[in-house]
Amino acid sequence: MKILAQNNVVTTRTIPVARKPINGMLVLGAVLLLIALSAWGYQLKEGLIVTNMRNSFSWGLYIATFAFFVGIAAGGLIVSSSVYLFNLEKLKPLTRIASLSAFACSLGAGAMILPDMGRIDRIYQMLLHPNFSSPLVWDVIVISAYIVVTFLSVYVQLLPDWQREGRGLLNGWTKKYSPEEIQFFSKKWSKRVAIIGLPFAVLIHTVTALIFATQASRGWWNTAILPPDFIAVAVASGTALVLLISLLYVGKEGFAEYQEAFRTLAVIVAGALIVHFFFVAVDLLVHGWWGSAEGHELFALLFGEYKFLYGTELLLPAFTMIFFFTKKGNSSRKSLILGCILLFIGVFAHRMMLMFPSFNAIPLTLNINGTGIEAWAYPVATGAYQEGVSSFVSSWPYFPTLLEMALGLLPFGVVIFVISLAFRLYFFLPNSSKK
Repeated sequence: MKILAQNNVVTTRTIPVARKPINGMLVLGAVLLLIALSAWGYQLKEGLIVTNMRNSFSWGLYIATFAFFVGIAAGGLIVSSSVYLFNLEKLKPLTRIASLSAFACSLGAGAMILPDMGRIDRIYQMLLHPNFSSPLVWDVIVISAYIVVTFLSVYVQLLPDWQREGRGLLNGWTKKYSPEEIQFFSKKWSKRVAIIGLPFAVLIHTVTALIFATQASRGWWNTAILPPDFIAVAVASGTALVLLISLLYVGKEGFAEYQEAFRTLAVIVAGALIVHFFFVAVDLLVHGWWGSAEGHELFALLFGEYKFLYGTELLLPAFTMIFFFTKKGNSSRKSLILGCILLFIGVFAHRMMLMFPSFNAIPLTLNINGTGIEAWAYPVATGAYQEGVSSFVSSWPYFPTLLEMALGLLPFGVVIFVISLAFRLYFFLPNSSKK
């Protein structure tokens, strides 16, 4: 509810937020969670053999989805923290939504990593005997800390509203203070959490990128460009999610009120994508410059077998980047929603394309002198035995099974459910009211 003063008369104008769409999204999130948890129960019973992953292709849809949500989580808190640290006035009304999206996506990312581990009953071994030389341990530490930081970011921003309404989470202590004191506390601690949150947001995706980049045997991953590129994609996709959620939350009626903020978010998305495509161009140039056998094999996979998926990764974000720099692209609600959706599809394809060129470019080779064979690829054991079918392969035609797809809905269900529930219970635009 915005307060307007005209001729010394105070009036109010309500930006409506309809309940029906929120309730519908809440139900959708619950359904996705039910499907995913049922699939997970079956996988726990039968083992990871029910997926199409094998020894030769050990990371698939689960890890790609995990990386996708880690990036969006990082980008959300980067937006929220930057508003407080750099005093971006136009974006201040959207900081709560940015923090909420970061919190929900970090929960979704954390949930997605568990099915890929298989024996989750042995997680305690990682806690009791951590191998600190492994990036995976640091990823667990950073994600756990990130969930706490994003929760605190949402919590301190909502405290004034919770005190005023006499409801909320863990806010009984606020009754001892005046509204002015709680408002001051909220602003002070929001900035303090932002100071902590910005490096954490960068760190969470840097550590995730290092899990890939430190694999020296995988040429597609083993590059110093990967961590900064992950950050660029995180800023683009995380900002796009904040933009999309905000657009859906305010509806058509509230679009004009926050149009400048939406335009600013669109420019941030497009700017981050420029950085991303610079890294992509440099990486392709480095891989292709010398024309080595490894480079030829990689390019054959990128532009041959996986050309459709790789084209999706490149073309859809490129379209969004160009579109968001145009007046038509950043001034229309429908155009902004379309651009965000196309970007998400492209970024998800980007995460899937982390897997295919790496696992199907066999890193184990043998030189056989005098035969004309420069590099003969060792076959890799799949880990599965079927009568009449070789247990050794030089590549694996990975495509997720229906069970993997069902279980892959887990983080989507978590994110949709958490955000919808929060919208159903609390206000996420300052001084806004629900219909």
